[in-house]
Amino acid sequence: MANFSIPLRYKVLSIFLIWGAAILFLFLRYDAYGLQESAARALMFVWSIADGVAHPVVVLGAPDFRALLFVPVGVMWTGSIVAAKVFTLLILASSALLLHDWSRRTQNQECALIATGLLLVSPLALTQVDSIGSGIYLLLVPGLGYWLDRVYRENPHPMGGWYFSQILLVAVSVSLHPAGLGYPLSLLWQWYRHPVDSRQQRHYYIGIGSITLVVLLIRMGWSGLSWWANPIQSLAMVILGPSEEMTTFGWMTGGIVLAALIFIIFRKDNWIDPTKRTFTLGILLGVPSADSAWAMMVLGFLLYVGVALLINVHESIPGESFMAKRSGVLAFVFIIATIFMVNDRADYDLKRLDPVPRRDGLIAAITQQALADGKAGKRVLVASQWPGRTMIACKCDVLPLPNPAKDPNTQLQMLKGVDYMMFNPKQNEILSRNIAMLGQSTETLSIQPSGVIIRIK
Repeated sequence: MANFSIPLRYKVLSIFLIWGAAILFLFLRYDAYGLQESAARALMFVWSIADGVAHPVVVLGAPDFRALLFVPVGVMWTGSIVAAKVFTLLILASSALLLHDWSRRTQNQECALIATGLLLVSPLALTQVDSIGSGIYLLLVPGLGYWLDRVYRENPHPMGGWYFSQILLVAVSVSLHPAGLGYPLSLLWQWYRHPVDSRQQRHYYIGIGSITLVVLLIRMGWSGLSWWANPIQSLAMVILGPSEEMTTFGWMTGGIVLAALIFIIFRKDNWIDPTKRTFTLGILLGVPSADSAWAMMVLGFLLYVGVALLINVHESIPGESFMAKRSGVLAFVFIIATIFMVNDRADYDLKRLDPVPRRDGLIAAITQQALADGKAGKRVLVASQWPGRTMIACKCDVLPLPNPAKDPNTQLQMLKGVDYMMFNPKQNEILSRNIAMLGQSTETLSIQPSGVIIRIK
């Protein structure tokens, strides 16, 4: 009887199918809560085009270029948040496969397998998928950029499809986050040090510079990001995942990750390899806006570069025993995998016990209010600090918050036609003071840790 062997690609596909099914049924939400604001705006933009509905792009601002990637999902499954999350899950799987291929080619197979396995079960990656976070799409850039550059150089055609694919990737990367600037700078560096010829080098200089400038002008920078936050909190996410509050253990974890990052990121060989260079530049440029997307870049960098460094250190240890060559690697994998799975289980339990995330409590409250008003035949207009997420959840007319006025009466005139306001007073102090001075013209409906809901009479 002949031996039956399953091809490797089918084994890999089976593993990814099992992993994807587990994520879909255990860790993803199926309601309209927990989304990232920028993702919600990109989805609303695509859905409005698919349905032929006017979209307030002038008021809300241009979405990031994830909207281009959402087009197939938005056209085929308009209004489906689950479809967008499944698509994001596929992007995470693609990122892992691309980084695995890069690590296998430039480092070793052992590092590629360990880093990929840990990435796919990390709590930060799973919560980013659930929120359709920009970190998943940002992590796609280094691996995909390496593959596109390698394919182009194997068969260079000036101004061909592979060239414009890299230019499009630059546009998506820059639109997402300041850390996305790492890719165009790394690509420019690559073509400065290793050009195919002077003509194609000039094409890349012009293309990369032009598209970066155009994207920054269209997006007017990066709206909605928190600037100059404490990076220790974001670094704690790398191991523990996002958390509402920072504990002592969280601060300690963030400090350990920071020490590891500083030790690894300033190594000279990070500037030679284009993928490592993209990670390095992205992490350094993203520090002023250290959020969960930036933490995803740090996670990918520490796993794929840090594990390879740990293996190389063990290879230099004298002796041929397993304890000499792999004891530290085994201990690292055991500890990190255990922490990841414990936090994954905690996140799963939290979603079962608390169906609505704390940061979405206000949106849930305004959704119930809009539903009650709708049953009474009243059309509701809400001014929200989070217009994209609010619009998807309450399915009502939503505008962003008005600019703070110089006095309360002027502020009231700016709110003509608005029924409810929803915002965080700590982040909008002048607006909060104006609303408080309006007296009987307003009524506070809900006060929560994430903000307040005000009725405009």
